[in-house]
Amino acid sequence: MTLDFKENELLKNHSTFRIGGLAKYFVVVKNVDEIKEAIGFAKDKNLPYFIFGGGSNILYRDEGYNGVAIKIRSTKFEIRNNKIIAESGILLSQIVNLATENGLSGLEWGIGIPGTIGGCVAGNCGAFGQSISESVVKVKTLDKEYTRKQCEFKYRDSRFKSRFNLGDETKVKPLSKVKPLSEVILEVELELKLGDKEKIKETIKNNLAQRKDRIPPYPSIGCIFKNQKPLSAGKLIEDCGLKGQRVGDAQVSQMQANFIVNLGNATAKDVLKLMEICRQKVKEKFGVDLENEIVII
Repeated sequence: MTLDFKENELLKNHSTFRIGGLAKYFVVVKNVDEIKEAIGFAKDKNLPYFIFGGGSNILYRDEGYNGVAIKIRSTKFEIRNNKIIAESGILLSQIVNLATENGLSGLEWGIGIPGTIGGCVAGNCGAFGQSISESVVKVKTLDKEYTRKQCEFKYRDSRFKSRFNLGDETKVKPLSKVKPLSEVILEVELELKLGDKEKIKETIKNNLAQRKDRIPPYPSIGCIFKNQKPLSAGKLIEDCGLKGQRVGDAQVSQMQANFIVNLGNATAKDVLKLMEICRQKVKEKFGVDLENEIVII
């Protein structure tokens, strides 16, 4: 065995939310062989496992995870003309910088978004009316390669998104009953457009300025609920008078109502309770069922 499996690792240390209990086992993997070894370790011990990148869209439970948490840090990349081929563990911010320096346009919307390219593709992340699915050519997993169409991209979703979270908190299956996904993203191929480097930099500068006005200065995991176009989840929550609403140290952000922030010592229980308050109020006032954008593990 070549990997360093740690026992009782705090998941809060691997989340932008700074929330989460202990994982029974935790390991960092940097290539395909190590990913296979980590999955084999979990299977040998008859334990569930999950694979993640930046932890920027995941709410880890206070009870922890009785399985193997596998963190991907594969970061190789290649640029071929107007294409970027990148391993899943590389940060989206790095991909945006690579595109910019090579005069490639199409990812300017991604500036300031945390997380890895693998997680971004799995959740079909986006901003400013665009999403990563528009640039994806193909995705390579442990088992096969998928074309853009085969990725089954939807709004903030794809065939790769974790199925641990099924929407309403009351409907989340116990992890012991969830079949681990074999479709682990290894590599992503993106096709961009040749552009003017200075214009790309100017767009990025403007986008970053807008994001700074909307992103709270506290730990968070981004938008909690999916927008239900043309309805904005944040606007619905705000119109229910919930900006600033608190449960413990979890608070609906004063800046952006679709963000819940950790004011210091928030627990997953606090966040889940606050999410339920938002769901109930929006349902009562507007008849709209808010759907989770985040993953709950």
